Amino acid sequence: MRENFRGISTDGVWNSVAGRRASLIAAAACAAVAVGFAPATAATGAAGTCTEVSVPVALAEGEAPDNTVAATWCTPRNGGTGEQQADVLVAGATYGREYWDSSFEPQTYSYVDDTLAAGRATFNFDRLGTGASSRPASARVTVANDAFVLHQLIDWVHRQGYAHINAVGHSLGSVTLINEASRWHDLERVVLTGVIHLPGVGLSSIAFFGGLYPAMLDPMWAGKLGDPGYLTTMPGKRGAAFYAPDTSDPAVIDHDERTKTLTTVGEVGESAASLLSPVTVNPSRAITARVLVAMGSEDNIFCNLLISCRDAETIRASEAPYYSGAADFDALVVPGAAHNLTLHRSAPQAFQAIDHWIGTGNTIG
Repeated sequence: MRENFRGISTDGVWNSVAGRRASLIAAAACAAVAVGFAPATAATGAAGTCTEVSVPVALAEGEAPDNTVAATWCTPRNGGTGEQQADVLVAGATYGREYWDSSFEPQTYSYVDDTLAAGRATFNFDRLGTGASSRPASARVTVANDAFVLHQLIDWVHRQGYAHINAVGHSLGSVTLINEASRWHDLERVVLTGVIHLPGVGLSSIAFFGGLYPAMLDPMWAGKLGDPGYLTTMPGKRGAAFYAPDTSDPAVIDHDERTKTLTTVGEVGESAASLLSPVTVNPSRAITARVLVAMGSEDNIFCNLLISCRDAETIRASEAPYYSGAADFDALVVPGAAHNLTLHRSAPQAFQAIDHWIGTGNTIG
């Protein structure tokens, strides 16, 4: 049986999402997972059934599918109401599945559990280079390649019988999602959290970019990773970069430090270039799906220096030109939250607002 099926990631750290799901398993089967659908493990909880899967993917068009993405596929217990929908969840830099399905107080911080309760399926995955997914040379892990991998994963979800697919991104994951949705037009709704375009920049961006260093220097990967193009955050830097101290739990930040993962030089550089591209040539203008931008009011990586994120109308006016091709565009603000919307005490309110928009096309309030 592969180690990640027991909850151990290939990073050598505990993959708490797989561990939490695995703790619910009554019976497990080891299986070779093909492009179609073959379960590795299945877990049934109050909200639904989750299965660990491994999906073969190619890094670029025309190449062989010789990498694998580790993911958790969950379907709602009641099968959902009305049209069957699935949310594909795209984590940000130095995050994996744990971001969307926190093993720390999941009743508060798990977007997966909330979405299953709302009647939608979820596909939550480790980006290539992170968690239990393949780790190619860092030079091959770029936003463009991430977007092509995401396209293949969306196709996998379609083949499970889901015609209506939404995707929800966070930070780098949102930039990847912009790239994918602008090229393949295979999504119903696009939710972009933790990212806005030029002139969106904040003072905490210094804390984030200044806190990155080669992961091979980090105690978590010492002696296990020799590729200097893989980056992570320096120990103790995540709180200042990603959280508002007055509205987050210090225990969540400690958990975040213990479960951090990787990004690459290419991902960081390409995402910055994409967000800084002028509106006339920005890929976001080619998105045709419905788009929601959701920001924490205290997200000082992107906000509150040149653009305030404390008012949804300000975000809407600034971002609307970038989504001129979208079927619909809206913005919402989660009061008191900083960059990590899912990991502040207001996470249930953020989930409710996103659920409401997906279900009605309108923001709350």
